[in-house]
This record gives sequence, structure tokens and C-alpha cells, in this order.
Amino acid sequence: MKLRHVRPVRLVIKLFSQIRAHLWLFILSFILVSFSVLSLIGYRFLLRHNVNPQDLLSFFGTPVENMDSTNGITNFLILGIRGEGGDSPDLTDTIMVISYNHGNKTPTIVSVPRDLWVPSLKAKINTAFFYGEEASPGAGINMAQAAILEDLGMPINYTAVINFSLFQQAVDLVGGVDVDVSPGFTDTEFPIPGREKALPVSSRYETIIFNQGINHFNGTTALKFVRSRHAEGDEGTDFSRSRRQQQVISSLRQKILTPSFLLDQQRVDSLFDIVNVNLITNIPSKLYPTLAKLALDTKDSPVGSITLATTPDENGVTILYNPPTFKYGGEWVLVPKDNNWNALKQYIKNHLTPTQ
Repeated sequence: MKLRHVRPVRLVIKLFSQIRAHLWLFILSFILVSFSVLSLIGYRFLLRHNVNPQDLLSFFGTPVENMDSTNGITNFLILGIRGEGGDSPDLTDTIMVISYNHGNKTPTIVSVPRDLWVPSLKAKINTAFFYGEEASPGAGINMAQAAILEDLGMPINYTAVINFSLFQQAVDLVGGVDVDVSPGFTDTEFPIPGREKALPVSSRYETIIFNQGINHFNGTTALKFVRSRHAEGDEGTDFSRSRRQQQVISSLRQKILTPSFLLDQQRVDSLFDIVNVNLITNIPSKLYPTLAKLALDTKDSPVGSITLATTPDENGVTILYNPPTFKYGGEWVLVPKDNNWNALKQYIKNHLTPTQ
């Protein structure tokens, strides 16, 4: 049946065209390890990815009808990889799960420490995607999803993998971002790309300094800010890195939401090209209209967060600890307290479905 003979579909297409600027926001929020699923996918994006016109009708349904879910929850895994040009480009520096509850239309972000141990792999969780790709190109997503299920008990429905070029280029595209740095910190061992094996060893690193207060970052500096791992004190931990990532993503989202960006056809097209080159995902194109609907449903919803850390949470519960390195081949790893993996899974479940 030709499209011109189907009036309802024409109306849907017209709707997507009219709100195109808002639709583009979903691409950025979702792919950039965003801490809110607040936007939608663009009409042009749908056309470029050969979305069947009939699939556009799913925009008027409810997301739970079209998306995979378990007990009314859809889990998205977001992996940030180093990309080409670095040592072990498929190691995941950023691991997050966006858990969407269809019942109350609430997204919750679970920040997963890269040093969390995976018993079956006998390795850290940040190696799962790497080992999968090494075994068979394209298998990295499956192995990463399996590792999340094993450690956290969270079945992953969809995964998006990005390299840091997307992050860096997107920040530059919007003219940089302003971030309130608190506290300030210095990292004397930030790795220089391409010098992973240089001698002397000291030539492999540079010193980066971030002063407390409002800082304006370009893409390169923003990337250093969120990737820094060797500052003294708490700022050298993965938990602080997760917090810094949230800050930059929030600032970036604010810049994208401005009319000056959304009404700039050239910059919006450039954003699409950046995303298209730097994204690996198992989300089928037929689900893009459904994701647009999901984004609309959640644009005013609060975003929850679950932090897995070695320090007590707001209830005084400490869920992870750092065991002696000799037990794990000399590696610094994180495991559940008392090595109780079931307790870790229950901890996450309790936070996703709190007692009323």
C-alpha cells in the first residue's frame, strides 16, 4: 500500500516533521550516557535508517507494547569505549544501565564501577565487551549484557556502545560546556594517547589541573575531566568519575536544548553525522518511533540513580568492598560485601522497586 493512500500515516509523518527539533534530543541524551531520557528521535533519522512507515504508528501506542521488557522494566546498557588510537580500544571506561519502569514512567540510572569483578570471566566487568569482540567481532555486546546479568541480576534488553570521539565532538559542536568543578583536583598521570609504550615511563603521562569553580571546557578538556582516574583522594575514584560524567552530560544537554542550536539546521545535521559514525547498537530501527514515545512520556519525570560504592549509602548500607589483591591475581577489584552476590542483586532490586 502506497503511503499517499494512508491518511493516518501521513498525519504521523507530519507530526514527526513538526516536532523534529525535540526528537533529535533523544539521540544525544541516550547515546551520551545521558542521565535522563528526555527527548525524541528525528524524522530525518527515521528516513535515513529505513524505518517502515507503518512502524510510525507505534508512536501512538505505549512503549511496553513494542519493547522487550521483564516484569514491566526495560533495561538499556550504555558502554563508553576508548576507541581507536588508544591502548585496548574496546575496554569500557563507562558502564551505565538505564532502567525504565513502564508502570510509573520513571528512568533510573545504575552507574556500574569498571572494576567490578565478573566471576565467570575471572576479570573486571570493563573487559567483557573487549573479550567478546576479541573472540568474535560483534559478540562484545552479548558478553557485556551477560556480565551485567551475572553481577547485577539485570537482564539487558538493548545496548548502545559509543567511543569517546562522539562525546568530544559533540561538546565542540555546541561551543563547549560550563561545569562547576567542586572540589578542584590535579592528576599527574593522565595518559597521553599514542604514548602507551613510550620510554621513559614518565613520558606516557601529562599533568592536568582543574580549579574549583565554574570552568568552560572544550571537547578535549571535557573528555580529560570525565576520564581522569589518578587524582589524589576521592577524585581519583570511579565514583567521582561517574559524578563528573553526570555534570558534563547535564551541561551538554542544556546547550543542545537551546533554540540557537535546535534551529541551526547545519549543526543538527552535524550532530547526526557524529552519532552515526560513533554508535554501535542492537536497537532495531523499527523501535525508533517507540523510543520517541518513551522520551515524550518521561520528559517531565524525575530521574533516579543508584550508585554502587564502597562507602555507606543514605541508609548506611555499604554494598561493595575492595578485597586483598592477592585473591584476584594482583588486581584491584570490587566485589559485594562478604562476597554475597545475591545481596548485591537484591540491593539493586530494592532500589528499583522501593517499598511503599
